Amino acid sequence: MRRFKDGVRGMAGVALLVVFCGCLGAAPRPECRADERRAPLWVHHVESLGGYYVGMGQAEPVEGGLFAQRQLAGRRALADLIEKIQVTVESSMELSESQAMGAAGDVSVTRAAKRHLQVASGLTLNEVTDAGSYQDPSTCRLWMRVKIRRDLADNLLALKHARALFQQSIDETGATPAQTLRWVTEAQARLADVDFSVLPRDAGSRENLTVLFAARRVALEAMEGRHLVWLLSGASPLREALVPVLRDLAGLRGAFFVETPCSAAIDCLAQAREYAGKQLVWINATADISSGSMGMHKGALHLGIARFDVATGSLLATASEEGQGFAFEEGGIDWPGLAERLLTGEGMDTLLH
Repeated sequence: MRRFKDGVRGMAGVALLVVFCGCLGAAPRPECRADERRAPLWVHHVESLGGYYVGMGQAEPVEGGLFAQRQLAGRRALADLIEKIQVTVESSMELSESQAMGAAGDVSVTRAAKRHLQVASGLTLNEVTDAGSYQDPSTCRLWMRVKIRRDLADNLLALKHARALFQQSIDETGATPAQTLRWVTEAQARLADVDFSVLPRDAGSRENLTVLFAARRVALEAMEGRHLVWLLSGASPLREALVPVLRDLAGLRGAFFVETPCSAAIDCLAQAREYAGKQLVWINATADISSGSMGMHKGALHLGIARFDVATGSLLATASEEGQGFAFEEGGIDWPGLAERLLTGEGMDTLLH
């Protein structure tokens, strides 16, 4: 009998231990609010708010409890709101494009709308308003809704767009002067569209931004003093050899040397316009090597220059020169020195200023 009682006690102890261990290993119960009301209509996407962009997001219980779950649902609601803004802008953009088909030059509306799409993703939860939440008491799934007034969003995005274009004109150091000036001009146009009366006070001042943008434009227009643009055409190895000397010569003559190659006059003129050039100096280079006497190698360099009026595309003048260099090794010919000698000669030099 005693053994039987001891066995029962042992089995009971094991059962208690199993129950205890099971409690320790069980997943924590989701943090659920006592929300006994019926789910609001907007949970089922059947309710909208007039005059607002609205976004809705939902989240299952996550590690970190209700706070982390609310953050996740809030981010998803913001993403949904941004998508709603983009759909609206895309619709207006299509309308602008169809209207622009009958009116030449009305492309700025389309371009601004496309920029509007990109800037919409810059909205944050701090710039929108909580429009309600609901948590299912049985599943603990959480829905959150955020909203922003349409007039506030439209003007806020226009301001963000203007600021982004202005900053782009500073950050994109590899952009051409014409591109940079277009960005600032577009930033000024977008700023003119902003109704600051519907924006919060910390959005900034129209007067201050107008002065800032105008000063940037004046500085860029002053930098356009280099109205002469040089471009070089030629085979890659020869271009690599000549680019440094042509870049230096262009700088000495107050011109801008574009390192991107071009192969035809129409392409070269298009590049010159991007760099706000008034006139184009297009240099064509060709070279060949032949074996001379006593193991010497002879290199012949031919340079041709064509000068164009960028606005009209008309040819203003042409010149060409050919020179020779010698070396004991085939790769030892001084192409840069030979090019500099030809370009600073009397016949060519007049076309470079």
